[in-house]
Amino acid sequence: MLLPINWLKSYVDIDIKPKDLADGLTYSGSHVESITSMERGIENIVVGKIVEIEKHPDADKLFITKINIGKETLTIVTGAKNLKKGDIVPVAKIGSRLANGVEIGATEFRGVQSEGMLCSLNELGFTDNVIAKEFRDGIFVFDKDYPLGDDVKKYLQMTDDVIEFEITPNRPDCLSIYGMARETAATFNRDLKEIKPKLENEQDNIHKFSNGIELQTPYCTRYYSRVVKDVVIAPSPLWIQTTLMNAGVRPINNIVDITNYVMLELGQPLHAFDLDNLSGKKIIVRQATNKEKLTTLDNTLRILDENDIVIADASDSIGLAG
Repeated sequence: MLLPINWLKSYVDIDIKPKDLADGLTYSGSHVESITSMERGIENIVVGKIVEIEKHPDADKLFITKINIGKETLTIVTGAKNLKKGDIVPVAKIGSRLANGVEIGATEFRGVQSEGMLCSLNELGFTDNVIAKEFRDGIFVFDKDYPLGDDVKKYLQMTDDVIEFEITPNRPDCLSIYGMARETAATFNRDLKEIKPKLENEQDNIHKFSNGIELQTPYCTRYYSRVVKDVVIAPSPLWIQTTLMNAGVRPINNIVDITNYVMLELGQPLHAFDLDNLSGKKIIVRQATNKEKLTTLDNTLRILDENDIVIADASDSIGLAG
């Protein structure tokens, strides 16, 4: 399990070195696998804004950009195709250092001097498994304006440290951020901040939209659902995306991300289904049939048997329980 320390601090006031925190939690019975700094060795990479972009006159696959980084405007040549005027991007100035240790220098591309480079998340040290699909092959574009010339690390939550734990089967209470906050509070004699969920904008009767839940297996005794109306699918705010990335989860969209966020926070598995696509407008929890086929979210075809539990609608299985 990955524990971003900044997320931990949301629930318990703790201001000690990551090594001391890891040692204390090890003594209390939580085995630490590693401690990773999210800075990843990058240096002098700042927020910039594309104020001009045009094709390179002598290279079909290159673009010449003018990048405002606050106190100066740089000319940078790039091959990225996902950029446009007005985009806010990470800029590695001359003398900057990338996560792989490469120091950026001035480079000439077909007669045009490039005064740095624009960065992808991979070049900033994020691994492919946590990078959103739209930024896996291109330059990262920020979700909104940030102060030009500022260090990108604070906006990408790269000032964080992450502790990886091996949670043993007898400690399921530690399989969440809040669970580890509780363990931290007990270990270091600190107060634990209580989470007080507040339900807002509740309206209508759920039965106007859904035909309910059927539990057809004795191995599931409780399954809750709520209906959220007028949903607009969009990217999550950057702080949610980077929080999930530091916890080892790839951002997808606002609906998927918030369910993953709460799951990591509280240890409560959640999943959002599109009600319009649910046959019979109902959820059924049942045992799988022998050799039943189900394609899971990782696009893998699974062959199930009677020992598996599935989440289904009136026609077919739509998820694997557990």
